[in-house]
Amino acid sequence: MDLSCGENMQNSGNNSASGRTVDMCVAGPDRALDRDPRLLLNLLALERAHALHTDYFQNVQIDIQPFMRKVVTTWMLEVCEEQQCEEQVFPLAVSYMDRFLAHRAISRQQLQLLAVTAMLVASKFRQCHPLSVDLLCAYTDNTVFPQEVREWEVMLLQRLNWQLSIATAFDFVEPFLARVPWGRTNPLVRTHALTLTSVCYTETEFLLVPASLIAAACITAAARGLRVRMSVSELCALTRTPSAAAELVARHVERVLARETQPQEPRTRHAQPYKQNTSEQTQLPDTPTDVQDVHF
Repeated sequence: MDLSCGENMQNSGNNSASGRTVDMCVAGPDRALDRDPRLLLNLLALERAHALHTDYFQNVQIDIQPFMRKVVTTWMLEVCEEQQCEEQVFPLAVSYMDRFLAHRAISRQQLQLLAVTAMLVASKFRQCHPLSVDLLCAYTDNTVFPQEVREWEVMLLQRLNWQLSIATAFDFVEPFLARVPWGRTNPLVRTHALTLTSVCYTETEFLLVPASLIAAACITAAARGLRVRMSVSELCALTRTPSAAAELVARHVERVLARETQPQEPRTRHAQPYKQNTSEQTQLPDTPTDVQDVHF
């Protein structure tokens, strides 16, 4: 049995510009694991166990609207990208947030607090160096307090019944590409598919779509964009999904991508004086755009 380790230990524990220890020691893909037939079976079982079966905007949430979820998930993606989090942190945090919202109604003022708590738990579950509570609160312009995050962390874990191992669309991308010949020879397909998957997790239209179907659709859209010869039926055969369903979701992914990449007119914002007097102000992380838009 081959027990070799493919991690790059030289990059382990590097510090980012904000002073946080970044996980750069990441293992490469395990081909033996990705091709094991038990892997997809276990992922599909996790997918069925934690799938959302109802639109919580219609049945649970009263004060929160779909566009608010779009704003806060986009902010979560910006934070994860700026902090160079593991690829799995963002989709896992969004999954935690959606599962919580599917069972308990909250106010719109609590949505960003829930997002911060979900990112904290996801980073603890997926990274060696989790995001700190103080850092996440700073990203909210200190509208969320550390004590609140710690209290909501316990409440989130209780609501999730401490079941943190959830299959996301990111988990399916690597096994899918490892099982099709054109996936192993085109590394850019994986990069583009993961990017499209992140976009899907910010869109409410994909809330009830299974993670495996999102992964297959994003791989299809990525391969088409790169002009890679592929077959949708090969991906659908892995999970016994109808090809028509994957094709429908793939076209919707392409429409969302076209919409998100269209140039938008800059919105007028009140001009604020630029202050940079002390060294402490230069060390504070920049707040991503539209953070305060969730507080209406």
